[in-house]
Formats: sequence, C-alpha cells, structure tokens
Amino acid sequence: MLSLLLRWNCDAKYYSTIVSSKFKNTQNCYLRKGKLLFIYVFWPYIDSLGFLKGSSVMNVKRVLLIEGCVNLFICCVKLFVGISANSAAVIADAVHSFTDVVNNIMAWMATNIANSPADKDHQYGHQKFEQLAVFGLASLLSIVAFEMLINAYNRFGQAVEQNYLGLIVLTGTLVVNILLTIWQRYWAKKLASDLLEADASHTLSDVLTTIVVIVGWQLAAHGYYWLDTVFAILVSLLIFYLAFKLFQRAIPILVDYSDVDPSAVSAEINRLDSVDSVVRVRSRKVPNGRVADLIVTVDPQLTTADSHLIADEIERVLAKKFNIQDVLVHIEPRHRITDHET
Repeated sequence: MLSLLLRWNCDAKYYSTIVSSKFKNTQNCYLRKGKLLFIYVFWPYIDSLGFLKGSSVMNVKRVLLIEGCVNLFICCVKLFVGISANSAAVIADAVHSFTDVVNNIMAWMATNIANSPADKDHQYGHQKFEQLAVFGLASLLSIVAFEMLINAYNRFGQAVEQNYLGLIVLTGTLVVNILLTIWQRYWAKKLASDLLEADASHTLSDVLTTIVVIVGWQLAAHGYYWLDTVFAILVSLLIFYLAFKLFQRAIPILVDYSDVDPSAVSAEINRLDSVDSVVRVRSRKVPNGRVADLIVTVDPQLTTADSHLIADEIERVLAKKFNIQDVLVHIEPRHRITDHET
C-alpha cells in the first residue's frame, strides 16, 4: 500500500512538472492572444495523462479505442432518448452514432493490418487495407442512410413526445461530442495521422447532426409533427454526404488514380541537362502520398555511376516539385527509345 502511495505521489509530481512546463512555455502566448481558455480546453486533456505513450501506431490505436467506448455510450444514450420520446430524428441520430462505433472498430483493425510489414503475399505492404476499410464504412453509411429515409417516411405524422430529461441528456451527449472532436484533432496533429484527422471530421459531423436533431425534435414536440420527419431526412442526407466524401477519399487510392499531370512531370524532367528525353511517366496515389515510375533516355556513353546520379537527381526534383516520395527511374540509352514506345 505504501509503495502504491509513493508511486502515485511520484506520478503526480511528474505530470505536475509536465503541465507546469507546458503552461510556462505557452502562457505568455495565450495571454497575448486572449485564448487562455484553460490551456485550450484542458490541454486535450492534460495530454491524456501519459496514457498515450509509445509508438505513433500504438497511440492511434489507443485513441480509436477510447473514442469507440465514448461513441458506444453516446449511441446507447441517444437510442434510449429516441425510444422514450418516439422521435424518428433522435433514433436516426442514434443509428448514426452506432456507425461511429463500427467506424472505430474498422479503423482499429485497418491500422493493425496497414502497419504490418510486407510479406511474400503482399510485397508492397498492406497500406491499402486502410482505404478498403474506409470504402466498407462508406458502403455501410449509405445503407444506413437509406434505411433512415424509409423509417422517416413510415413514421410521417406520428406524435412526438416532449421529454425534458431526455433533452438534457441529449444536450450532454452534444457537449461530449464537441470535447471528443477537440481531443481527436489534437492527437491527429500530434501523431500526424490522416486517419485520426478524418475520424475527427466524422465526429464533427455528429455534432452538427445532433444540433439538427435537437432542433427538429423540439419543434415536433410543440405540434409540428412533420418537422421530425423532415429533420430525420436531413440527418439521412448528411450521412449520404459523409459517405460520398469517404468514397472520394478511398476509391482513388484503391483504383490507382493519378492526380499528377504527366506532361508537367515530363517538362520538369526535360529541364535537366543530363536527360535526353522522357519516354513514359506513370504515377498513382497511395495512402501516404504518391508514387511514380518513369523511363528516360540519356547519352549512351554515360557510365552506370553517372546514370545512378541522374536517377537520384530526378527523384529529388519529383519530391520537391510534385511531392512524389517513391520513384522508380528506368534509364535507357538514347537509341533504344523506340523499343519502349511500342
């Protein structure tokens, strides 16, 4: 027992030192800008009290785990309030929150797989599994939104009950979602995680959805029953839009879409004195950026070492000008250009 108390005291001093140091370094800046706000809403949230330590991949998984537990709680609360008030809009919002839980589970699994090392069956790695999970989530959201539209139509004109306790509880979940969004964005930036950033945007959509639902429910409870259905439809359309944005994010990577103009790349490479011509340029999007492969021709009298230096120079140009980090350069002597053109 004594050892536990001593350990707690040491941990308390450790975190106190961290918070004190963080506060001293940022206090003057916050005061000048008038944004103290208790170190930007409790320094999200006192840097999670050391729970999120270790590798960035492990931290992303822990953030998703915490978020999933919070979303499950919010889903249950909204479902209880929706059934109690007989509100289609609130029930629709509860279903939306359930898809958040599914999203967290899929993101957690995708993070596990995507960060696995390459193996003999997946020699380029597993990064596309993350986008495959996003595509699956978008499909699920589309189905859920369609079912919400059907449910809203079937419940059109039904009475909606006022429930002040439920209203207070639902407002509480709104506050929790706002805090969760701030917390996610903080860790997304700190861990440089696109997945967490996208998930934070998803949570922000939950905040907007809940605001729409509360307004619609209260108007319906005061006699405007048709508004409950209207707002349930608005929630469905918002989820359709969210699914569309997720499809836009996942599909280009899954189908090897190229967002780099080959002629622009060729023009940039042709500026190099050591390059005779550019025969072919191919690029594609990947989860962490872009990759490209190209064929260039050079003076046939150049040595292998000279050709290697040219390839290095091309890689530097593509990284600087087009943010292409992974490049495969195939160098051919000038007289063999027609072989690859055919």
